[in-house]
Amino acid sequence: MNKELLFAIAVLVAGILCLIKVYLDRKGEKLSGVVNGFVNSDGYDFAVIRFQYNGQELEARAANAEGRKGKHAEGDRVDIVYRPGKAKYVNIVGDNYDIYIAVAITICGLALVILRLIK
Repeated sequence: MNKELLFAIAVLVAGILCLIKVYLDRKGEKLSGVVNGFVNSDGYDFAVIRFQYNGQELEARAANAEGRKGKHAEGDRVDIVYRPGKAKYVNIVGDNYDIYIAVAITICGLALVILRLIK
C-alpha cells in the first residue's frame, strides 16, 4: 500500500470519527440555561452556562462556536445539550459548524481514497 492511499484512508477515518463525535455531542440531556459570563480559551471567549440538572445548579463552559462571545450576551437564555459524563462542557443548540467540518473532512477523505484507487 502506498503512502498516498494510507493518507487518504487516514483522512477518511478522521472524518468518520468527527461525525461520530458530533453525533454523540448531541445525544445528551436537552436543557435550558443562562449565559453567566465568559471565559477565555485558546484566544476565544466562550460562554459559561448556568443551568439546573437533577435539582442541582451547575455551570459549564460552552464547547462550540455558538457559545463564543458576540453571539450571546450575559443573561441570555440558551438551549443546551448536557452530557453528565462530560460535565465540564455543554453544547449550545443551533451551532452546526462542527457538522460542516466533519462532513467536509469525510468527503475529502472519500474523494482521496477514490482518486487513489482509480489511479
